[in-house]
Amino acid sequence: MGDPQPRRLEVALAHEVGRIIGLFALACVQVTLLGLPSGFTLPLVPVLVICRALLGVSDAFPDVGLGRALRWALYGGLALDVFGATPLGAHALALLLGVLVVAALTRQLRVERPVVPLLAVLVGMLIYETVLALFLQPGAIEWRSYLLMVVLPSVVIALAPTLPLFFMLRRVLRGQG
Repeated sequence: MGDPQPRRLEVALAHEVGRIIGLFALACVQVTLLGLPSGFTLPLVPVLVICRALLGVSDAFPDVGLGRALRWALYGGLALDVFGATPLGAHALALLLGVLVVAALTRQLRVERPVVPLLAVLVGMLIYETVLALFLQPGAIEWRSYLLMVVLPSVVIALAPTLPLFFMLRRVLRGQG
C-alpha cells in the first residue's frame, strides 16, 4: 500500500543524521576528554575517517564507499572545527584532502594487510597536519621545527589507535552490509 519511496528516504535521512550525531559526539570526546599530557590529543576522528576511506575504496562499489568516506570527512571536520574553536572548514578541508589522496593511493591495494592502514594514516595525517598548519598559523611557518615539534608527534600518536579502529570499523561495516 502506498509508495515505498518516502519510507526509503526517511530511513536514509535517519541514517545520515545518526552518522552526523555520532561524528559530532566523537569529535566532542576527542577535543574535551582525550588530551594527552604533551598537549596533543588522540586524533580519533581523522583516523576513523581515513580508515573509512580505505574500507570504502575496497568495497564492491568503490565510488559509493568513497562518497560515504568524503561525507564522514566533511561531518567530522566540521565537528572538530565547532568543538576545537578553529575557523569553520579548516579541519573539514584538511580531512577531505587527506581522504582524497589516501583513496587515490590505495585504490588498487588489498587493505586487509595491517601495513596498509598504517601507511594510509601516516600519509593522511601528514596531509591533514600540513593543511591545518597553512590555515591556523599566522605568518610564515618555519617548516623544519614545525614538522619535528607538531607533525611528527601527531602522526605517531595517530598510529597508535589505527589498527584497532580499522578492524573494529571493518567489522561494523560488514555487519551493515
